[in-house]
Amino acid sequence: MCESRWHRMPYGVRVEMGVAMYTAEAVLLRLQVRQQRHDELAHRDILSFDLYKRLKHMVLHFYKYAGKVEAARSTSNSEALRHTLIDTFIICLASANALNVSLGESVTALAESCDLDSLAHELSKKIDAHDLHAEAIRHLVLIGGRMAKAIESADHMEDGNPRAAMNRLVPELATATLGILGHLRGGIEADIHKRLSDVEKRSILSRPLTQ
Repeated sequence: MCESRWHRMPYGVRVEMGVAMYTAEAVLLRLQVRQQRHDELAHRDILSFDLYKRLKHMVLHFYKYAGKVEAARSTSNSEALRHTLIDTFIICLASANALNVSLGESVTALAESCDLDSLAHELSKKIDAHDLHAEAIRHLVLIGGRMAKAIESADHMEDGNPRAAMNRLVPELATATLGILGHLRGGIEADIHKRLSDVEKRSILSRPLTQ
């Protein structure tokens, strides 16, 4: 548990009983920084898009993942579900960076966490664990649908504030995704880093330079 007596450390960090504790923002913001470095290396094409086109690209990703979760559900494949949710969370990181939104600010009411797994465990308490595949599809479709509406409204120049909507919806989907992951096996952050590294290896800029 991350509570009781403590003393302040640098931004977002404290130490209790010799264990570093982090605010939700400190846990997630370091991943957003890692994601930005990844995108600059591996996805320069997407970074060249204007904000509207980048967000439309991200929404398409979320619907693609809804289909992958349904495919995993049809075979009761929890590992495929977890892999897809890792990818979903990565796209949430990229989307938040595009919007200049800190994902952790939306979960500041939670107790401090030791790491991403413990944060996911806290968030999992708000998730119905009866059918995780169905829960993942529900969030991807409902939240993704509201994202699609925000993007479509911008196409039609309708009343409203599409960016404000996306500012709310991206953290909402990230929080739900982490909560579902909290019901699956741990090692979430390590697998995020591995996934990013595997993609980066496809870039010629990641090749070692020879003399």
